Amino acid sequence: MSRKLLVLPLVAVSGLILAGCGSAAGTSTAATGSAAADTEATVHLQVGLEPTSLDVSAQSGASLEQLLIPNVYEGLVDADGEGGFEPALATEWNVSEDGLTYTFTLREGVTFHSGSPVTMDDVVWSLEAAAADDSLNPDAGLLAGIDEIEPVDDATLEITLASRDSDFLESLTSNAGVILEEGADVDLANETNGTGPYTVTQWNQGSTITLERNDDYWGDAPLNREVVFHYMTDATTAANALLAGEIDILTTTTADTLPMFEGDDAFTLTEGDSRSWMTLGFNNAVAPLDDERVRQAIRRAIDKDGLIEVLGGQATRVGSMTSPSDPWYEDLTHIDAYDPASARELLAEAGQEDLELTFRVSNTYDTRISEYVAAQLAEVGITVTIEQMEFSTWLEQVFTGGDYELTMVLHVAPALAKNYSNPDYYWNYDDATAQQLVTAAREALSPEQRNENLRELARHISEQAVSDWLYSPTATIAASADVTGFPVDGIANRLPVSGIQVAAR
Repeated sequence: MSRKLLVLPLVAVSGLILAGCGSAAGTSTAATGSAAADTEATVHLQVGLEPTSLDVSAQSGASLEQLLIPNVYEGLVDADGEGGFEPALATEWNVSEDGLTYTFTLREGVTFHSGSPVTMDDVVWSLEAAAADDSLNPDAGLLAGIDEIEPVDDATLEITLASRDSDFLESLTSNAGVILEEGADVDLANETNGTGPYTVTQWNQGSTITLERNDDYWGDAPLNREVVFHYMTDATTAANALLAGEIDILTTTTADTLPMFEGDDAFTLTEGDSRSWMTLGFNNAVAPLDDERVRQAIRRAIDKDGLIEVLGGQATRVGSMTSPSDPWYEDLTHIDAYDPASARELLAEAGQEDLELTFRVSNTYDTRISEYVAAQLAEVGITVTIEQMEFSTWLEQVFTGGDYELTMVLHVAPALAKNYSNPDYYWNYDDATAQQLVTAAREALSPEQRNENLRELARHISEQAVSDWLYSPTATIAASADVTGFPVDGIANRLPVSGIQVAAR
């Protein structure tokens, strides 16, 4: 039976004293040394942003996916971590020769955390609701190409697309692909009812969220009993918590905190691919940012290498929303490279020599970044007023409401590049070429064609200066030496925790 989630009042992060026998490590697959793993262990791990809601069907935000998918909620398929896909609530699937029909075989014996069995009706209802015109699902657009969802029998489902979509399986791993229980009496904003290896049992708002092992899970049992997500945005506080044994895994190290663990056998340091971009967002629908020359001037006015140096060097430059781990990557950093003289010329050409802009930023980000950007733009005659706001307010006013001129957000999914084809996305960028390239990528007959289209898209949006991409952070995880099996790549939006092991003591 499901457990009721205990939601506690907002409390301060500082001063937590945490109990438990957790500890951490890297990408290793076995516990440190020859000691057996303690499958009843509690693992304490630190992450940054806390979700504002637990409702994956209506709430956007990487922190929500990081916590819940696939730990609590699952879809028909899951990403395998190597660019492919593996069975989840579907045991197998095949695709018709024309690429339009996907046939899935549903897994038998799966139950929701409520105890109710997963039925074909649940699957069809979930996907239809997510794809509906009035859907509140943040990833609804990813299923917009579905023409028909049709059960063949109790165990076989056919999904027919209106046109080829090479990324359809990837779309099914998003919020829109999560399978929910039809008619369940659950307040999804504060409770969960998935099919995954964990249930959410407690939410200390402003502090922690606890995942507890689901003993009725259909798949392999988690290698730990409980995982506690600790939401700490201050790097020094988080590092001190690891040193004190209050947490076992530190996911957000910095140049200032890394030396605290180097050369200490009690800890391991593991570097992963962050698969993320600190994006300087321009509202392309608001004057004068609707002028490509102004956007190009802003890009050329910012010395990205200098910013990376300010942040301690834990990042690399990127010239578009792509990074070296993407199969469509090419180095585009030469486009609108640092050139303040050229920036001034472009501003003069656009009649914007004394430009004033407001920079609306979530207070979860290091203030050095926004302050650096403002200082750089001041050098070319752009006066920037920084407005910090709570992340929930930023989501409502900037991301959803589009009420901004400049903003900044760490984007964490390669698929987001396709949102440059969506005129309703918060960039407010409506461009026929970008839309054609995304369509061509989706309908590509081969991975090579798809990658070439996405490569052209990345180049196109960079040349048009639709956004600026300040850097891609380097992800280095610090952990206690007796913990292994945690993921290190792309963990800002997916952090599966069932493989984390703690050596028995």
